Amino acid sequence: MLTHRHNSILEFVPTSPSSISVKQLQDDLSQCGVELSTRMLQRDLQSLYEQGCFGLEKDTRSKPYGWSINGQWLGGNAKIMSSEVAEHYLLLEQLLPQSVPSDVKQSVHIKAEQALKRFNGHVPNWLATLSKPSLKVNIDTQLVEQIEHAIKHNRAVSAELFRVLYDEAHWLKFAELSFYNLVEQGGVLMAQFMVGSLHDKCYQVPVYRIRNVHILQKTRREPSAEQLKSLRSAINKGMSQEAIELIVKVPSHSAVNQGFIELGELTKKQYIDDKNVLLTYQTIDTEQLTDELFQCAHWLEVIKPEKLRQRIVHKLKAATANYL
Repeated sequence: MLTHRHNSILEFVPTSPSSISVKQLQDDLSQCGVELSTRMLQRDLQSLYEQGCFGLEKDTRSKPYGWSINGQWLGGNAKIMSSEVAEHYLLLEQLLPQSVPSDVKQSVHIKAEQALKRFNGHVPNWLATLSKPSLKVNIDTQLVEQIEHAIKHNRAVSAELFRVLYDEAHWLKFAELSFYNLVEQGGVLMAQFMVGSLHDKCYQVPVYRIRNVHILQKTRREPSAEQLKSLRSAINKGMSQEAIELIVKVPSHSAVNQGFIELGELTKKQYIDDKNVLLTYQTIDTEQLTDELFQCAHWLEVIKPEKLRQRIVHKLKAATANYL
């Protein structure tokens, strides 16, 4: 869905010196059946601009800002594809979620084949070793629009959030949440929010772990600079990018085996006996993953990799020492 949306946007952005405003781009997309809110379109353009995708440029000399494609950027319908664009298409094909419609996949595949010719059939080394994303989920566009509406109109909401407590999965009802931002992280759309009217901590969860959002007639909270800094620090703390094969042993009835706890992309499931199962995942080694595994350590055993297993053992020994 995201890839199709970005492709649609870029098709309507003219080559410089011509430019287009967000409002005109929104109208052009609407005429072709692509309905985007102003905020979503601005966020998509800014994301593509910051990534350097397709030579997108922003003219900030006057408002509304003008958007255009750098005339020196070779790509799209150009006869010669630049190495930058070629790498982008090859990366795009690798990161494409399974949930993307077949016509979008085919469109990207055709471009990727053209890109491969740019490198004489040899994928660049950094692309060849890139791990696949672990999360493959569909996004509820209506839910996203509700969150965007709440942010735009400064409204608090009530909602249910998916949580795992003591190895059991629950949808927990929150009477008041204040969403203040939507960001894309690792291909996953994340919602950032504060809880209630007194709690000072900021949180971030994937949008697919939110449901039953209801707009309240109450002004939402706005986090302070210090609170935002604290959240960014927590996010960056777990941003290691080492890809690993994770093997865990869990009870057959556990939340992990039932699919309520996602540790990465499940590649293999092997039943040991009537009570236990071995699960193999392709995932990213982060501190957040370690913490989640440690929370389940009383019923989940990490088999591989050894360094992650030893990390859990070290935490368990430290915890035990506190109670001796």
